[in-house]
Amino acid sequence: MHKRRSITAAAGFAAAALVLAGCAGGGGSEAAPSPAATTAAAGSSDTGCPMPSSMTTATVATNPGAQDLVIKHVKDGGFDTKYNLDLQVQAFQNPPATAQAIVQKAVNLGFGGLTTMVQARSTGADVIMIGALSTPGNGMFVKKDSPIKDIGDLKGKNVGSFTALNGAITSIMQAYAQSAYDFNMLKDVNGEVHVAPDAALLGLLDQGSLDAVILGVDATAVQKYEGKYRQIVDLATDFPDEFGFQALYLGPVTTESYATEHCGEVRAYASAIRDAVLDIEKDPKIWETYAEAVGQPEAAAKSFQDLYGDSFVTDWGKEQVDGMKKLVSTLTPYLDPAFPKEVDPKLFSLDYPAFED
Repeated sequence: MHKRRSITAAAGFAAAALVLAGCAGGGGSEAAPSPAATTAAAGSSDTGCPMPSSMTTATVATNPGAQDLVIKHVKDGGFDTKYNLDLQVQAFQNPPATAQAIVQKAVNLGFGGLTTMVQARSTGADVIMIGALSTPGNGMFVKKDSPIKDIGDLKGKNVGSFTALNGAITSIMQAYAQSAYDFNMLKDVNGEVHVAPDAALLGLLDQGSLDAVILGVDATAVQKYEGKYRQIVDLATDFPDEFGFQALYLGPVTTESYATEHCGEVRAYASAIRDAVLDIEKDPKIWETYAEAVGQPEAAAKSFQDLYGDSFVTDWGKEQVDGMKKLVSTLTPYLDPAFPKEVDPKLFSLDYPAFED
């Protein structure tokens, strides 16, 4: 069984930043101290920001990947209602749509990648990261008979990604490609990176319209199981081999405006995620259930377990926040020059810890 990692690693970037500039509302002003922060200062874990006293409904956005796996198990296991929180799940096809829902406050809670959240704060959105979830397991694939041997062979070729160019995984891939192979996805591909859901990308790859595709983790797991395509990049190993640390790229998020009025619900959300992850790690049968839930045979369960099982991170404190800042500083030289040069320190909140189980 894989063990949950507590890493000094840095966090990556998950949703698509290109949709954010026109979506951010207000929220750039100084936020008042949250009830949770007052509670922590008083030395009590629950008095100032307790669990909701009765069942409360909140909406949460997910898309295929680690967050979808975890939220499915939160609901299946009743880990949300354990804390008087009834999560209403709104599923999106890819990170750009999820990011837009969070930034526009169409949902109360969700998951976000660091680069997207950094950019959202820079445009005035009041998004906050309230925890950590996972490191990347995404891959880049080509057809088996493709002459492309590595990512450096993609200069002048057509490349697709499940998330936007400034999204978390594509940003991590961009940094790896440029550092290891001097391949710049901002300039060296034919045209621009084509963004689409995983299924559409694989269809375009089969048609020959794309030469290589970056897939979400679910689709990566399926391809590792089926073996239909050849993998030329594995971010789970290639990024840490190149840069010396794991990229903790994904975490639960909300907005300051929601958290200020609903601190108990935000803590309940963090608690449900923690409990679900711990349960996933100790019960191998969960992978069979998840494979079935996403339309895959039971035999694919091991592929999901191998890819996700060692990627979860539920610790959240100064160590993880410092790691996120380290990743931003590592990636920034490889990203679009318009990417913010500084990270708003209010992006990271330690004010909403999970309740003691």
